[in-house]
Amino acid sequence: MENIKLDLFDRKILYEIDKKSNIGLPELSHKLRRSKQFILYRLKRLEDIGIITGYHAIIDMSKLGYFTFRVYFKFQQMSKKDGNEFVHYVENSLDQVWTITSMHGKWDFALFFGVKTILEFHNIWDTIMLKYKRNISRYNVAVYAPIYNFNRKFFMEGKVETVERVYGGGKEEPVDNLDWKIIEVYANNVRQSSLEIAKKLDVSPETVRNRIRNLEKRKIIVGYKIGLNLERLDHVSYRVDLELVSTERNKELFEFCRQHKNIYQINKSIGGADFEIEVIVRDLNHLLEVIDEIKTKFADVVNDVDYFGFSTFHILKYIPD
Repeated sequence: MENIKLDLFDRKILYEIDKKSNIGLPELSHKLRRSKQFILYRLKRLEDIGIITGYHAIIDMSKLGYFTFRVYFKFQQMSKKDGNEFVHYVENSLDQVWTITSMHGKWDFALFFGVKTILEFHNIWDTIMLKYKRNISRYNVAVYAPIYNFNRKFFMEGKVETVERVYGGGKEEPVDNLDWKIIEVYANNVRQSSLEIAKKLDVSPETVRNRIRNLEKRKIIVGYKIGLNLERLDHVSYRVDLELVSTERNKELFEFCRQHKNIYQINKSIGGADFEIEVIVRDLNHLLEVIDEIKTKFADVVNDVDYFGFSTFHILKYIPD
């Protein structure tokens, strides 16, 4: 499939809705100084050509009582077919897995689990080990929180605003059944109207609007972003792990990454790397340029760098089933 060249208005639209994917059409029209009809046409085009894949709420699952664990696996004595069977097994047997992705490089798979107790994680872990222990060459388990997510800026020129969304480290908030239902209906399609949601849940639109505002106020919904098909834009995503000899420049390193137009996330994990970032680049050479930029600017604290890519997301859930 041919990759797409974005014009200025395509880039501006992607920039604005990745900051806030539920932005209203009048506000978006005002920001871009173009008609609502023009904006609607461009949005529909970006959807039809497969660049925008969805409009999502970012849910802080820690506020709903969940811990997130990330597990990397490297397998041995397994063919591609065996790997596909592992994915199928996880998809169909482990409800607590929110995301599973194939990787290339250092690891074969990454699994992200959402659990309410440590015992629950142990039960899942024992299940996987019973079936696959002989095939696992090595693994890494990390508590995956907090996460600092930024709007993507790689397609923009010049200095632009960075919007920060933080999740994974919050205190549990009380929610009722209606809150849960609204999150389930709303989280993966935030551009549907409150009337559409109300009809699905048999409540009033005003109730829906008030509940969503309350979820935002309590930081259960911490922000909004779009699903973006990087392949259609001739870009790829990498995880970059920094090994540090000192943390004394971490605040400066954090701000550098926050403002960098190719870096869209910082992961603070326990059990992972000293400093983890997510990067969007044109290709491997571009990635190496970004890495060299970091190593040069922070030569006194960065000891070593590792990187690896994600190839296929088999499951990508924003809330648990």
